[in-house]
Amino acid sequence: MIASITDALVGLAYLIVGIRLIRLGRSTGQLPERVLGASFLIWAASYFIYGVPNAFLGESEIVPYSFVSRIALHTGTVIFACFVRGVFRPEERWGSWLVLGTAACLLTGVIGSVSLGLSLGDWEGGFSLTNPWYWVERIGVAAPLVWMATEGLIQHRRARRRARLGLADPRICNRYWLWGLAGLLWVLLEFAIIATNLRNYATLEWTSSMTITIGSFAILPVGVIWLIFFPPASYLRWVEERAAAAQLEI
Repeated sequence: MIASITDALVGLAYLIVGIRLIRLGRSTGQLPERVLGASFLIWAASYFIYGVPNAFLGESEIVPYSFVSRIALHTGTVIFACFVRGVFRPEERWGSWLVLGTAACLLTGVIGSVSLGLSLGDWEGGFSLTNPWYWVERIGVAAPLVWMATEGLIQHRRARRRARLGLADPRICNRYWLWGLAGLLWVLLEFAIIATNLRNYATLEWTSSMTITIGSFAILPVGVIWLIFFPPASYLRWVEERAAAAQLEI
């Protein structure tokens, strides 16, 4: 039940922010907000597709829903990779290749896992230390998250130097930092998922603390994204005051 409640809360967070982002994109005419909003809505669907049946069905009955949830999650991840490319590297050819590489890893990982699973009587082909396709799939999930974290932190470092000299808007500098923070939190989510899968494989146990840990790392970056696009006035004043104080120290 805790797992279902956690999935519902995370799915609801992605749903609310996804809807707000799409509305923002329509009002401003900007494509990135709509692309990110679309990925959030699909991720929300992934959590609901798995979480709702998990509350009412047995372990064997939920397998088809789990697989559909998995496909929805990966679809949202590819769209998210398109968002990262469009925001940070719209003119770089390697950015397109990274998006295609993400999609290839996810598709290859799923197909390979299912093929291996069929031979073992588990057509879904989930986590297993003997399943190398699992790791290909995880690389596809993690790649755009690491990409966004790296881009955000690099751009923040550059913008911070200019902001200290009064040559850059401190709010933009802070936004880069928030992008990096959100990416890092999503990367930590991936580590938490892999760690819990390893523990579950070794002990055949799935504890409430494991569920809450994964849910926390899943919902925190959503809050950071909200702060990026819908920052309260008090937060913006705080950012500007800190920037002004930093300029006085020079």
